[in-house]
Amino acid sequence: MANLAVRLAVFLRAGISPQRAWDELSEDADLDIPTRELAAAIAEELGARHRVRDAVMRGCRGRGEPAQVFAALVLVADQSGTPLHSALWALAHSLRDRVATEADIRAVTTAPRQTAWLLMALPPLGLVVAWALGIDVVEFLVNTALGRASALIGAVLIVLAWMWMRRLVSQLVPSSGYLSPACDLLAVATAGGALPETALARVEEALAECGLGLDGMEAVRRLAELSRRVGVPISVLATTEAEWQRHRARSAARDAAATLSVQILIPLGLLILPAFVLVGVLPVVVTLLRDAVTAGPTGLW
Repeated sequence: MANLAVRLAVFLRAGISPQRAWDELSEDADLDIPTRELAAAIAEELGARHRVRDAVMRGCRGRGEPAQVFAALVLVADQSGTPLHSALWALAHSLRDRVATEADIRAVTTAPRQTAWLLMALPPLGLVVAWALGIDVVEFLVNTALGRASALIGAVLIVLAWMWMRRLVSQLVPSSGYLSPACDLLAVATAGGALPETALARVEEALAECGLGLDGMEAVRRLAELSRRVGVPISVLATTEAEWQRHRARSAARDAAATLSVQILIPLGLLILPAFVLVGVLPVVVTLLRDAVTAGPTGLW
């Protein structure tokens, strides 16, 4: 979506018609398949003689938060008379910040994740080694109550550890609500010279029509009041606030990612290591002791 917004801005600024711009984007091999499908859907709507804003609204419906924010941006730009190519840069910056934050999180969590996968592979690896040494641990795990309980508890611990670690990582970057479009939309709405009250109404209408939350409206209302008190253009305040919001979100995600490398070790120690002991160590020890007791003093030597 970031590449889509940037390339569309360049096309429109160069004077290419919307129909041709969307046709080119639908065939752009540098865009992923869902983005090309979105561009193709919008190009098809334009071919049916719909207005640009209506075509974008129809094409972006039900395609996730980035597409919904894109549709709201087009709607506000159309209502306020702001050139669309200049409005698209705000969305591109938001999405690129998102990509940079996800890259930082992946870099920080690579080592803990690899450690987790290694420890998860140890229980079955222990069973394979025991089988290679001639120790029948499978018979213990299948035919004894203690073995079945150990296998069941170990499997449950591994699943819980995997779910725990996945939740820790997913909390760093939420699936929705990360773009905070209200300030960006307000900057677009006021760039065309609209009054603050009119701009606020357009932003709220666009957020509601595109299925986005109204959580950021209180912040933009405070910006409008501040603009009246100090006499600063609200478009400048909105643009600055939007950039600052993205910076704060990126910094918070990076700080959380730095602590994740330690937090992710907790499920490793509390769940995966006990699972390894139950599945990979306990069957071997019990089987060896049972064979030794069955063999008697002579069989030990």
